[in-house]
Amino acid sequence: MLRRTLLIGAAAAALMGLTGIAAPARAETYEMVMTNEIATTHWTAQAMEHFAGQLKERSGGRIVPKIYHAGTLLKDKEAVAALGTGAVHMVWPVSVQLESLAPQYGVINLPFMITDEVMLKPGASDEIAALMTKYVEDIGIEVLGLMRTADLMFLAKDKEIDTPKDLSGMKIRLTGGRVLQDTMRRFGANPVTMPATEMAAALMQGAIDGIYTSAGGWEMVGTTAKVASYVPGMSLLTYSVLVDKNWLADLPDDLRQVVKETTKEMLSRQWQEAIDSDKLVLDKMLAAGGRLSTVDDASREQFQELSKKASSTFSDRYAEVTQQMEAIKAKYSAN
Repeated sequence: MLRRTLLIGAAAAALMGLTGIAAPARAETYEMVMTNEIATTHWTAQAMEHFAGQLKERSGGRIVPKIYHAGTLLKDKEAVAALGTGAVHMVWPVSVQLESLAPQYGVINLPFMITDEVMLKPGASDEIAALMTKYVEDIGIEVLGLMRTADLMFLAKDKEIDTPKDLSGMKIRLTGGRVLQDTMRRFGANPVTMPATEMAAALMQGAIDGIYTSAGGWEMVGTTAKVASYVPGMSLLTYSVLVDKNWLADLPDDLRQVVKETTKEMLSRQWQEAIDSDKLVLDKMLAAGGRLSTVDDASREQFQELSKKASSTFSDRYAEVTQQMEAIKAKYSAN
């Protein structure tokens, strides 16, 4: 149920009736509760603020966004569960969180599946969003698109990861997600999950041997991790832009279009902006004394072959979504 606020008070309406003046059509406002669990200084929080401002402006004030940052209302996992209840209308969680609600969503997180090449093509994000919506709409969620978080890489104190064999026996901290954990085990590594705030201390103390994270994660850890090793295209971490399906459907047509078009415009800019941001952070870390190693083509093929074997359990179990995702990828890779 949409929470609506009449812009014209009852007293004003009564006065118009007394004076014989016909009351104009009553405009209504529609509250839009948006949540995130990250600090207000994070780029995602700032992007949400900008997005909310655009919605308010383009709707002529009829959409009234209300943002709760830093988990002050709900953590992302709780907010996703609240979509469909009327308590939350939009949230941008890390895509791996959707696997627990709809295991088919794991296709987003398969190694070498999501690529910059494909996601920068007009129309690709829309088709992927429509495909993912099929698996979460029965719980009241519509997927409006994916946001690029970061390209992941291996960090270590002083060891380069040139081939999958270099990971054998290493304790590697991951962002989470069953697919990624299975992949690391296929490489011979031991996956470890822990909060990002604990990564630097754990690496320094030897509790972990390496970290699979973003350029931003490297900046957080600092040059305690002297070497970053990159396997091109192996893992692109994403956020999913989720909206309460019934809330969106119940909006007037013009406001529904405002939400959809504003989201589409944001996503079309954000992907390239995230690529540029990654490069700036990497340049900063290299200037601070870090070293970046990119695996050669032969080693990348080794990573890719082992990743396919790790992904086969998922692909066999969820063949339909895997095939549909591969078809979308092939379509936009060919353009």
